[in-house]
Amino acid sequence: MGYASALPRAVPRRSRHRWPLPKSIGRALVVGSLLILGCDSAPPKPGEPAPQVAEAKAESPSLAPVVGESPASDSPQEPTPAEVVPPQPEPEPEPELDPLHGSVRPGDSLSKILHRAGIGAAEVQVVAEALTPVMDPATIRIGQRYDIELDEGGELLSFAFHLAQTEVARVRRKKGGALEGKLETRATERHEEEIIGEVRSSLWGALTERGHSPALVDVLVDVFAYDIDFFTSTRAGDTFRVIVERHELDGKLVRYGRVLAAEYRGEAVGEAVLLWWEPPGGGKPLYVDGEGKGVARTVVKSPLKYARITSGFDPKRMHPVLHRVKSHQGVDYGAPEGTPVWAAADGKIVFRAEKGGAGNMVILRHPGGLKTLYMHLSRFAEGQRVGDTIDAKTVIGYVGQTGLATGPHLHYGMQKNGRYVDPTTIESVRAKGVAKADRTRFRRFRDRWLKRLAAIDEGEGEGDEEPTGGPESEPER
Repeated sequence: MGYASALPRAVPRRSRHRWPLPKSIGRALVVGSLLILGCDSAPPKPGEPAPQVAEAKAESPSLAPVVGESPASDSPQEPTPAEVVPPQPEPEPEPELDPLHGSVRPGDSLSKILHRAGIGAAEVQVVAEALTPVMDPATIRIGQRYDIELDEGGELLSFAFHLAQTEVARVRRKKGGALEGKLETRATERHEEEIIGEVRSSLWGALTERGHSPALVDVLVDVFAYDIDFFTSTRAGDTFRVIVERHELDGKLVRYGRVLAAEYRGEAVGEAVLLWWEPPGGGKPLYVDGEGKGVARTVVKSPLKYARITSGFDPKRMHPVLHRVKSHQGVDYGAPEGTPVWAAADGKIVFRAEKGGAGNMVILRHPGGLKTLYMHLSRFAEGQRVGDTIDAKTVIGYVGQTGLATGPHLHYGMQKNGRYVDPTTIESVRAKGVAKADRTRFRRFRDRWLKRLAAIDEGEGEGDEEPTGGPESEPER
């Protein structure tokens, strides 16, 4: 065999020759086509004259017969339903926008809003300068309400941005003609609300199922943060009674204030009593327990409001990413990405950056040789930097899965004098409570509140509405 015969043969190109159809099939196709066109006879045989095709009825709108109808007749045919085009309704005109009163729309800016009201560019600049000491005009939000007041000649008299239900940033023209910016605050009405409940699955469910706002859950988790971890310590059958301040405006709930008295009874936590105590000598108000001891402690129970422990302190844990035994010097809290992370105690930020497998990490130094570490954060809280001193329960970052993490969670570590310890077992020191000189007065104070808590009926305090004050719904401390 020669060299050429050893080479692979080229694959022949597919033939473009079109094979002729059998005469019987071709004739059948022609017959079918002529029948559709209305031909009265079959195609002629070779050598025969072509037959005459019947003329289509002039009145018929289509040469093809309609399926389901009788053969064409002399009466005119109605158009098929597909050919009937229903009349289209006239489009409704868009409602005219009020140029003086409305809400910020997508793409709006201060200048666009004022231009719609007929305010010129020079006057817009003056309004922006008057607003700047009160608010940043560039921070307006979609949906934020505004009101513009003009005189008969179209000159601006007043411009207002509603920052919250109780706050308005207003620019008003003074008698001399100059524009002046001012932050106006509306006073709320203070009421006391009494609440009772029983936990079936969670504190959240116990309150929201009875019609209470989720903001109330935040208030209770906040004030009990030193004594109760509401994710790990709650049990079905736990009960609670609360007397809390609510601030209303025009009859609507704006925000919750202080928890004046609260009692939580549970299988895991026992009995926890909390009272808002204002020292008679004018000292700093604080939360105390039923014995007058300070509720605040050096370290909170959990660095997150809502989380579950997914991995505890374990010096011989199998690492889920590295797949080898590696000491787990902390506690992992599983929580959705973006969940706020608290500072566990008062302290100073000593580290705040990305750190290899720890991802985005914050380290705080606290009194008494204590340090806390927060790892895998999705991002850091704004407005903080290394060297800042912050209070316990200040948000320092948000749950994420940066670094070596298999899912969104917070790795919370703690060091005591440079040695890692289990954060869940650390001894926490209480803050100062009621002074000895005030103990007799305090006991009378305590007895009145406990009696009032015990008198709350099952039907009390159901069905309040969602606070409408935005950031103002945070509890007072």
